Amino acid sequence: MMKSRCNKNQLFKTIPPRELVYKVLQTFGLNGLDDTRNFTRQDINKLGTIDKIYLLKPLLEEYYLPCKARTYLNDINEKNIITILRQLIRIYGYSIVSREKYIKGNKFIIYQLISQDDRDYKPLLSIKNNTTECIITFE
Repeated sequence: MMKSRCNKNQLFKTIPPRELVYKVLQTFGLNGLDDTRNFTRQDINKLGTIDKIYLLKPLLEEYYLPCKARTYLNDINEKNIITILRQLIRIYGYSIVSREKYIKGNKFIIYQLISQDDRDYKPLLSIKNNTTECIITFE
């Protein structure tokens, strides 16, 4: 049995063009794939992103496999538009990182686009280069 990978055949009939990806990015208030500004679900609500994605739905349906279009493009909400964005930018070597932040007791999830090349963990100090040993004992 072949190991499944996320490629165009699992989500899309054909690869969505970069122009469509940029249109979707603009609904999030982003200028392109290299725009590293943060956004939250509150930003999505203020920008009317859900309504704008509904307008792009016919274009998106041209590229999604029918079964995937039913899953992701019906009942569009704050959560699944981020999934749609993740799927579209993954094709072009980008992903979304998220982190939680609490502001005045309210939890926010902050999202940011990042290149797959930048996503790999790069430690500040390599273990091989760090010759100092530290042993901690608890009694």
